[in-house]
Amino acid sequence: MRRFAQPRLAAAALFGFLAACAPAAADELVKFASAGQGDPIQGYLTKPKGAGPFPAVVLLHTCLGLPEARASIGQRIAAWGYIALFVDDFATRGLKETCAVDFQQALPDAYGAQAYLANLPYVDRARIAAVGFSQGGDTALKIATGGGAGPAGGGGAVFKAAAAFYPPCANVAGATLVIPTLILVGAKDEVTPAADCAELAKRQPAGMAKLVLYPGAAHGFDIPEFGAGTRVMGMLLAYDRSAAQRSWAELRSFLAARLAR
Repeated sequence: MRRFAQPRLAAAALFGFLAACAPAAADELVKFASAGQGDPIQGYLTKPKGAGPFPAVVLLHTCLGLPEARASIGQRIAAWGYIALFVDDFATRGLKETCAVDFQQALPDAYGAQAYLANLPYVDRARIAAVGFSQGGDTALKIATGGGAGPAGGGGAVFKAAAAFYPPCANVAGATLVIPTLILVGAKDEVTPAADCAELAKRQPAGMAKLVLYPGAAHGFDIPEFGAGTRVMGMLLAYDRSAAQRSWAELRSFLAARLAR
C-alpha cells in the first residue's frame, strides 16, 4: 500500500501551509481526548454567530501540522454557518512533522474531535463532516471508507460526509466509500496523482463519490507561494487561482447539500 511518505517529504514540507482567505478571526483553544488510547489532544474551535445548534466540520491538517492560515480557514467555515474544529495532532505529542511515517494516530484523533463536538450543546451531532488536506485528506478518506463510526462513538454520532483536498487515494485503493465524499485534486498532480483518485471514484456506489479534477492544476493548487510553478525532487507544485477559488466554492456547496437538515 502506498503511503504518504518518501519521496514526498520535500513536497510535503512545502504544501503544509494553506493560503489565508479572510481576515483572521479569534478562535478558541480546546482540549479533548483522542479515541482509543485517550491521548490528550488540542484543537482550535471557531463558532458562527448565534445559539445553534450548528452543523460542524472537523478540519485535518497536513503532515507538517497546523497551517499558518488556521484561523482564517476556521473563520471561512464558520461564516458558512458551521462550527469549525481544526485538530492539532502534534502539539501535545511534541511533534513537528510526520511526512515520512504512517501516522496512525491521525484517525483516532479525528474521531476524538468528532466525539468532543457531539457533546457540545450548540452542535448538531447528526451533522458533522470531516475535511482534510493532503495527509489530512488521507484520514478523511479512511473515515469515509470506515462507515463514519469511530472507536469512541461520540455518543452515537457518526461522520455524515467527508471531503479531501489532494489526498493520496492509492492508500485506500480497493476500498468502498460508505458516506458521501468529495475529492478535489489537480489533473497534473505529481505528488498525489489524480489518476489514483479517478480510479477510486469510478468504482464507488452511486452518489458516494464526487471527484473534481482541475485541468492544468498541480499539487498545492490553493497555495499562492508556489507561483507559476516550483519543482521539488522532480515534482511540480503550483498555485492555480482559479482552481483554488473553485475548490472552496465546491466544498461549500458539498457541505450545504450533505449537512442539510
